[in-house]
Amino acid sequence: MSIKTAVATVLKAMRKARGLSQKDLAEVSSRTYVSKLERGQSSPTLEMMATLSAPLGLSPLTLVAVTISAETGQPIRSLISRLEEEIGQLNEAGVLGELQTPLATPSPANRVRSRARGALPPVASNQTEFCFGD
Repeated sequence: MSIKTAVATVLKAMRKARGLSQKDLAEVSSRTYVSKLERGQSSPTLEMMATLSAPLGLSPLTLVAVTISAETGQPIRSLISRLEEEIGQLNEAGVLGELQTPLATPSPANRVRSRARGALPPVASNQTEFCFGD
C-alpha cells in the first residue's frame, strides 16, 4: 500500500470512527482538501497531519504511527519498540540533550524545584512540531 493510500484509508476510518464529517475536519482545512486526502489524491505535510489529528482526538504521533502501520503492515507495537530503541540511541549519542528535548517527563517535585521563584508555570500548547535532521 502506498503512503497516500494509507493516509486516505486511515484518515477516513478515524473520521468515521469519531462520527465526524469531512465538513467537521474542514474547520482546520478545506473540505476539498480533506476529500482529496481521503481519495489518495493528495499527500499531507507533517504540519497538516498534526492539524488534522486534533479534531480526531489523537496525537499526531498516533495518527502517523497508524498510517505507517497501514502502509507497511508492521504491527503498531513493533513500530513503538523501534521508536523507543531509536530514541534511546539518540539520547545516548547526546542528540536529545543538544536539542534540549527531554527523554522523560520530570517528576512534579523536580519541576517545582527547577522553576524560578515566582515564575509562572508553563502554558500548554496545541502546536506540534516535527524536527528532522539531515
